[in-house]
Amino acid sequence: MYKVLFNREIGPSPHSFLLPDPVRDVGDYGAIPTTGLISGHQGCVGCGMVSGTNQVLRALKLTGKHVVASIGTGCNEVITTQNTSCWGAVSVDHNDFPNTAATMSGNIAALRALAQAGNVSPDSTINVGIAGDGGTYDIGLQAFLAWIARGENGLYVCLNNQAYMNTGVQGSGATPFGANTSTTPFGKAIHGNQRRPQYLLDLALAAGASYVASACPLMHRDLMIKAQKAAAIEGPCVLELYSVCPEGWKSETDVFHEITELALETRSWILYEAERERKTNTVLFTLNYAPKRFLPVSEYLKLQERFSGMREFPEMVQQTQEIIDARWSFWQPLIEANGLESKGELHAS
Repeated sequence: MYKVLFNREIGPSPHSFLLPDPVRDVGDYGAIPTTGLISGHQGCVGCGMVSGTNQVLRALKLTGKHVVASIGTGCNEVITTQNTSCWGAVSVDHNDFPNTAATMSGNIAALRALAQAGNVSPDSTINVGIAGDGGTYDIGLQAFLAWIARGENGLYVCLNNQAYMNTGVQGSGATPFGANTSTTPFGKAIHGNQRRPQYLLDLALAAGASYVASACPLMHRDLMIKAQKAAAIEGPCVLELYSVCPEGWKSETDVFHEITELALETRSWILYEAERERKTNTVLFTLNYAPKRFLPVSEYLKLQERFSGMREFPEMVQQTQEIIDARWSFWQPLIEANGLESKGELHAS
């Protein structure tokens, strides 16, 4: 389908083979008083989605362009559109559950018409869509893939908290194996979610996206570089953010940092990016973070009561570990090229 290349280095990089110049590192901006979300939102304590949205918006505002945001139905919409001033100097529209990507296309057409009329500069805006995993993996997938197929410029941000949190914690295509949700309850006959999670960025690449990347608020520099890079690359770009949800994950509100860190150290969440060079249909993959020591997935499951039932079944924990190991095996050529395993720096705990 496409040729695969691996970047030679591991770690956050402002460089891109789709852009003439590197993206500025966020530290290079200095003390510019730029905000993302400002006071007024109604997010839960410990919500990773709020931190992720804040960092994306701040990164985009630092470019000096005007942000036009299409917000899909979900937690992010509920906690911010009741007081839209918390978005600051951003043009915001709220769309229906499945329509985020379709609304992005409408915004693109409107901005193009304004540019033709001489009312705005063609390169003065950034078109962004923001939705949850329920509104992206499932109910919004048709519009999402169609938007990519049209090849339109823009950045689609999926805030992945691994279920439909705003409507009752129903399972989504991103829900991990074994998780307890209202539609995949953990009982005597069926033990939680029996499906493996889907991978949105794989779908986006297969559909023809120019650039895809995963990120998490804990690694804010990496996240903000990726947001700015996606905004600068021509064609459809997708950024997926790991978003801790204390309410749906049944975790304490003060372990946002610990859960996210464990997601990285157990490889339950992998930080990477992929760029497509369209002439040769070559995709360059970059691994942005490699833990020096692999922690077993059982450590990640401890802080989340949605996995409390699964923790009692060692075979389910082992199956989850096998899912993670299989996903990580894709990066084996890069790990070996960097000589990490040969030095004993990466090993299973």
